[in-house]
Amino acid sequence: MNQEEQPSQNLADITFTGENGIYEITWNKLDVWSKIARIKETSDHEVKAEVWVYSKRPISEGLMGFTRLNMTSTSSRNGFAKSLAERDSEVDWHGVVVKLSQLVVDEWRGGSPAVQLSGNMDVDAQVKWLIEPIIQLNNPTLIYGQGSAGKSWFAQYLAVLADEGSQQLNLGITQSNVLYLDWETDIGELGSRVTMIRRGLGLDGDSRIWYKTMTQGLANDIESVRSLCVEHKITFIIIDSMGSACYGEPESAEVVLRAFGALRGLGISSLIIDHTNKEGHLFGSVYKRTSARQVFHCEKSQSEDDNKLAIGLFHKKANNSKLMKPLGFELVFEDGMITFSRQDVRDT
Repeated sequence: MNQEEQPSQNLADITFTGENGIYEITWNKLDVWSKIARIKETSDHEVKAEVWVYSKRPISEGLMGFTRLNMTSTSSRNGFAKSLAERDSEVDWHGVVVKLSQLVVDEWRGGSPAVQLSGNMDVDAQVKWLIEPIIQLNNPTLIYGQGSAGKSWFAQYLAVLADEGSQQLNLGITQSNVLYLDWETDIGELGSRVTMIRRGLGLDGDSRIWYKTMTQGLANDIESVRSLCVEHKITFIIIDSMGSACYGEPESAEVVLRAFGALRGLGISSLIIDHTNKEGHLFGSVYKRTSARQVFHCEKSQSEDDNKLAIGLFHKKANNSKLMKPLGFELVFEDGMITFSRQDVRDT
């Protein structure tokens, strides 16, 4: 082992924090800290990440360096350490970069720890729902239907209820920090819709829903999404819609599984909006249905020139619960607001 591979002992006082591929490392006695994100492991087992190094030292205060670092490459580590030393030669930057790389690679490859299943869990005590009976805790729910069937309106309504923790229409709502990922519209339209829904609920003040316009596939942009989830402690994410989020042929099992794998890696509750094919079935690969834990088919009823929209949610798949009877809702648009009410599906 050469000298570059042996970090000096004065670098041992380290604080390592973070999760899900976003980490911070602080060298407490050096007044140096780093941020690591966008970690990828290549097919030949190289681990690469974006690395920022900052200093609070008087002679080098501020951002010291930023790079796409190959943490498993000696030459890449040496090159980054050399560039840092040009800013501040009093720090053992080789040791800093080597230790940083070792910690991140070990954490990244370690993944989730294995745990023993005792078989003695108190099943009734386990929290199963974020929004009962629609959104299971830390699992994906998928709602699909034709265009303009009211799917997005309903998703936005749930976003407002979750943000407020407001109990409405016999839905069991858990207060949540919400992130809305939008491939379909823009912040102007979403902002208007949230405003109309909040007015219909009689809510004052500002919402705390976070919004991000998406232009890439979910798997391609998952690191920025993960950063938002960590920064804002997101517990409920809405995908609108899955066809665009796949960023490829939705009939492809590989494309669909990649998108769901990225979503699963976030480890939070999610609602996915999707569309039907010409036959009225869920569009694309069967892996959409198998990857979601709950699946609902959304259908609408609306007359011309009517300010009312009736929608029905028909339960097509359930994991960890029974299939339920159809859920009916009525949306009324008037005076710059929208109100929701429960309806018997037979009456819509």
